Amino acid sequence: MRKIPILKFLLFFVLSIGINYAQDSTLTYSFSLLASGANNNTPYWLQSNQYGAIPKNGSFVSGQYGIHKIYNPGNPRLFQWSGGAELITNASKFSSVFFTDLYLAGKAGPLEISIGQRRESMGITDSTLTSGSLAMSQNARPYPKIQISTPNFVNIIPLNDIISFKFSYSDGLLGSSHINYGNVSQIPDTYMHQKSLYLRLGGLSHKISLYAGFNHQAMWGGEEKIFTGGLKTPEAYKYVILGKPWAGSRVGNHFGTIDMAAEWRGNVWNVFFYRQSIYEDGSLAKLTNIADGLNGLRIRRKYIDKKDLSFKLNSILAEFVYTKEQGGNTFDFDKGIFGRDNYFNHYIYAQGWSYKGRALGTPLIGPQNMYRDNIIRDNANFTANNRIIAFHLGLKASWKKVDLLFKGTFSQNFGTYNLPFPSALNQTSLIIRAERPISIWNKSLLSISLAADKGKLYTNNSALTIGWRKVGFLH
Repeated sequence: MRKIPILKFLLFFVLSIGINYAQDSTLTYSFSLLASGANNNTPYWLQSNQYGAIPKNGSFVSGQYGIHKIYNPGNPRLFQWSGGAELITNASKFSSVFFTDLYLAGKAGPLEISIGQRRESMGITDSTLTSGSLAMSQNARPYPKIQISTPNFVNIIPLNDIISFKFSYSDGLLGSSHINYGNVSQIPDTYMHQKSLYLRLGGLSHKISLYAGFNHQAMWGGEEKIFTGGLKTPEAYKYVILGKPWAGSRVGNHFGTIDMAAEWRGNVWNVFFYRQSIYEDGSLAKLTNIADGLNGLRIRRKYIDKKDLSFKLNSILAEFVYTKEQGGNTFDFDKGIFGRDNYFNHYIYAQGWSYKGRALGTPLIGPQNMYRDNIIRDNANFTANNRIIAFHLGLKASWKKVDLLFKGTFSQNFGTYNLPFPSALNQTSLIIRAERPISIWNKSLLSISLAADKGKLYTNNSALTIGWRKVGFLH
């Protein structure tokens, strides 16, 4: 696999579109400041699903500065380009400066090629109130990748959206990785392969739409160094994309979900139900982990009248997450019993299903450094707790000129099959946020948030956060 020539070609393609069609995009900017005072660590819902932008270790001041070129939906040209950069500056116990977004993309009709890193998630779910998609959520920092995709659903029948599809295919870089098992203790390069395909039956003008599809991700790299007689990189890549077995296992750390959803559009409310089922090592094919997954129900107001200043409940989300099954407590390769899936951990890659210290998937399965000191740990793994039952509630409302948001999650945590907790650890995490426009700088937004954790998994945390942000267009 010749990564450098491909990268150069795609970069030339995207830049050529940008140079020739720069007038086809619209420039936007965003600027925000957050100041948070915490009694302990940063509460769960203040830092989770924030693309790694918020520090974990208590009080902080965070600045986020972004500029993006977005596609112009009113422009008839076939070729357009987009791009973006968002810089994060954090002053806290462990200060940091990094980019979340840093990418270029070119679009020909519905097809897009992008290079770089940008905020994305994977799977059918609500986008703002969710506890997090199981496989690829909004929790970890974006990683650099090359991707070809259709960002929006594309009609299979021209001029008729009764049936449509969307897909993505990408390969990215995760950097060096510590190795738990093999001939070396570290490899310099680890990769992420990702693909997805989703179908929609029923268009946006229909009362009902049905969705189905899958996403597949695999962390891989260094097979030739890790194993005696290991596959060379080009050959290993073929095994990765097909999930083909090699030497009694699969090449890389695979994780994905099969998703189904239904949406009903009423006169006042839209109702959206979705299900994500986990597949990792064959358990789902044998239905031994069929109970594991994410179930969600969202009810959202179809139209919001900004002139109506009375209290309005605009969106309600309820989710149930279950990951206790994992194919059962038995793993016997000779008998074909593949239990103990051990979600987000891996016997080779010590970082497990994570990037820059945060879970790539649902933040409900978190890193060991978030837990209380008395909780048993295994330093060879990313997490010590991947068998959970969680109930999640999200609300969005408005009153006068104030937008209100609430998230609350209650979970029971059982550890792992290898190191179970003596008893279930209950945990509750909450956040409530109020935001309203103010007259500073031609209508910016001021927010205040209260967040707290109470339970036996995390330390008891609470924080008050004040934020200011400004978004707009540069014409």
